[in-house]
Amino acid sequence: MNFIKQTSFFYYTSAIIAIALLIICFLFDGTGGGGDSVYHFQYAKFAAQNPENFFNHWAKPLYTIFAFPFAQFGFIGIKVFNVLMSLVSAFFTYKILQHFKTANAQLIAVVLFSITLFVNVTVSGLTEPFSAALLMVSIYFLVKDKTSLGLFIISFLPFIRSEGLIILGVVFVYLIVAKKLKWSPWLISGHLVMSVIGSFYYHDLLWVFNKIPYAHVSSIYGIGTWTHFVVQLYFQIGLIEYVLFIVGCIAMVITLIKLKGNMPFVNEKLWLVYGCFFAFFMAHTSFWALGIFNSMGLSRVFVSVMPLLAIIVIDGLNYIENLILLVNKKLAITVKYALITMLTVFPFLPTPTSYKLPDDFELEPSQVLIKNSLVPYLNTHKPNKTIVIADISVPLFSNLDPFDKSKVKMIYDVKDFNSLDSNTILVWDNWLSVMEFGLTLEKLNQCNNIKMDTIFHIKSKQGRVTEYAVFRKK
Repeated sequence: MNFIKQTSFFYYTSAIIAIALLIICFLFDGTGGGGDSVYHFQYAKFAAQNPENFFNHWAKPLYTIFAFPFAQFGFIGIKVFNVLMSLVSAFFTYKILQHFKTANAQLIAVVLFSITLFVNVTVSGLTEPFSAALLMVSIYFLVKDKTSLGLFIISFLPFIRSEGLIILGVVFVYLIVAKKLKWSPWLISGHLVMSVIGSFYYHDLLWVFNKIPYAHVSSIYGIGTWTHFVVQLYFQIGLIEYVLFIVGCIAMVITLIKLKGNMPFVNEKLWLVYGCFFAFFMAHTSFWALGIFNSMGLSRVFVSVMPLLAIIVIDGLNYIENLILLVNKKLAITVKYALITMLTVFPFLPTPTSYKLPDDFELEPSQVLIKNSLVPYLNTHKPNKTIVIADISVPLFSNLDPFDKSKVKMIYDVKDFNSLDSNTILVWDNWLSVMEFGLTLEKLNQCNNIKMDTIFHIKSKQGRVTEYAVFRKK
């Protein structure tokens, strides 16, 4: 396939994917990612009314700034923003593969968007798609020898995802071995810029350090195993891509062995693709296995580096094709297209790694309960009351600003539930209220001055029961 045909194939497939994603955004009302996705949307939507939102570390300042105009169009707007970011990721990943003169580069959009996790997170309000886009843009400029620009862009990565600090560490090592250390001061430019901008609000130039919510080696979410993400990666990318990913890694190891120590450590792909991905992977593996930094063992964080994984998958595909080419050219082409076809179809087959359609793109059962039962009840029986919540989806479907303390309070804002006044109600749920705040239904029932008005239930297809109860002053 010549260059023109390769380029055309990439753009045609990207256009088809873009149309499909936009259809999902407009036809399905899911928020993709539950509470965190909703919360990021809320931070962006109400940032004008609450300027602190622009500089909130949990919300990720750079994400909030860029998502802000899109969020004003509602949740569809922020999903469209993330779709654009994922397409940017695919485009710059393609350009990086072209720089490396990698065969089958035109297949990158197919490989990337055949990953169910990548698509599911794309149509959400989560920060990972923007993080992936910024990463690939910066790597593109680094490999194109526009070092200062690449480093300037990547220096803002920690303000989209905290793990950006891990990536910056790998890039710093790359600069050392590539004998480009003189450019390293650009790596702190993101912190310098954000420190100055945020200081006008916080009156503290060191707010970027002082306001970090993860500055403690503990976690309320428990502890996992060292093999957790090795297993979970299979369920997130599917059998075909998992195998090709492993082959790609083996191919890189074989390449290094063949060079017999003469490996030029300025190899961009080794450090900026494999190095960044595996540093990210090992960091999250360690966080979960050691139970630190509030790790929940969530696989969706890997969307931030999924374009790097897709490059490794392409490397694996090429390695298999080249091996078979030694035997038979027609067989090699047949196997390649068979693998790509399987890779594309696999997400739609009835396997544990496939889409759960249409559930993946619709509201979660808890959100359905809030929208169809809880909110109508509140509007009818408790209008204009201040609500105390654990689940941020309650104000989402109530069209309330969750940062307006006169209308919405979080459970941690209330020190004594017996002190609730007649203008305040408490909405308890059996997941976030318990998991995040340790507030069980039993504890509330033991309070003398409040009582339960009503309780709503819904059961998911998997059999999990979700409950929301409304409490008020007796």
